[in-house]
Amino acid sequence: MGRMMEMGPAFEQVAEIFFYDLPYVFALPVSFLLLAILLVYVSRDTALRGIYCAIIQFLVTFMLWITMNSHIIHAVLKDWAEWGWLALLFLYLVPISANYVVYAALEQERRRGVFWVIGLYGLCFALATAGEALGWRGYGAMLTVYYGLLPPLEIYTFWQLWQSARQGNRRSRALLLPLVLLTVLGVFDGCNLAFGFTAVPTFFMPLGVFSFFVVVLQLQQEQLLREHQLEDQTVHLQYQAALARERAELDVLTGCRNRMSFEMALREGITDVRQTGRPLACLMFDIDHFKRYNDTFGHEAGDMVLKEFSAVVRQMLDKTKPFFRWGGEEFVILCAGLDLDEAAVFGNMVRRSVAEHVNVSGQQVTVSVGVSIWHGAFDTAE
Repeated sequence: MGRMMEMGPAFEQVAEIFFYDLPYVFALPVSFLLLAILLVYVSRDTALRGIYCAIIQFLVTFMLWITMNSHIIHAVLKDWAEWGWLALLFLYLVPISANYVVYAALEQERRRGVFWVIGLYGLCFALATAGEALGWRGYGAMLTVYYGLLPPLEIYTFWQLWQSARQGNRRSRALLLPLVLLTVLGVFDGCNLAFGFTAVPTFFMPLGVFSFFVVVLQLQQEQLLREHQLEDQTVHLQYQAALARERAELDVLTGCRNRMSFEMALREGITDVRQTGRPLACLMFDIDHFKRYNDTFGHEAGDMVLKEFSAVVRQMLDKTKPFFRWGGEEFVILCAGLDLDEAAVFGNMVRRSVAEHVNVSGQQVTVSVGVSIWHGAFDTAE
């Protein structure tokens, strides 16, 4: 019983240390989680890399400040007197790094004001550091100035963010909550430490890091939206490129593929024949007495003959039989899988259909057709 009574004060001291460290215990893992998420995304989107890096440097500074303020670490390493000095050093750096995040999120025309805010915090930090170097305990002496600067400077920064958010900047809107929480909690902790508003000191400022989830989620949403836009642009560009290729391969008058397209298709067809061994036939059509139609009825009538001929032939074709205008009144059909006899039968079917359905001023239009096939390894496209 006596031993338990003796352990009472020590237990209470340990419990008090853990109580003081609860905000740090909650905030540090969250900071690590946010940092890990940002490190994954920072290399994926160059457009957001600036603000990602700004938040990363803030989180690193914030975690170091949390670590230096941990009562548990102070208790474990109580012989190292530098902990308190380092805690104050990072306290001065926190608003500098936090306002740099705001600077990265704002539009160019609003950054100048926040730049001066960062400069004033930097000046305060420089004066405090100079005081420490001269042995005047500058970090502690400048705390009054530091906490005096916090409200007006952060109110100005909040106003800049608010104006930016009203103009549609979603990053600025997301940063409003962290700015308010960190400022209010930081000022309250500092004033409570100085003036003793509560029975024990408070350390609520670390909990403000939770609000950065709003910022990270907004940035991820923005990045996903940009990726979708890039995908849509890529699909559109691919479609436009395919459309341009198709137009380049088409004969404008008849809608058939042109001679350049035929030469590419023939090479592909020969490659397929060599790999599969199946037959390949080529039908060439020549409209009979075409010059007479032009001379007698005019070039518009000749163009009409070409269009009607092409329309009739296309109705008889499938994807295995591409149709090309070779030049003038000459046309070609490639027939993959047809031998000489089968191609001749199909060519005659086309010839009869044209004679039946195409005419100009009551005169029947006829065509002649020639058939050739691929003869094997010693044959050529020509």
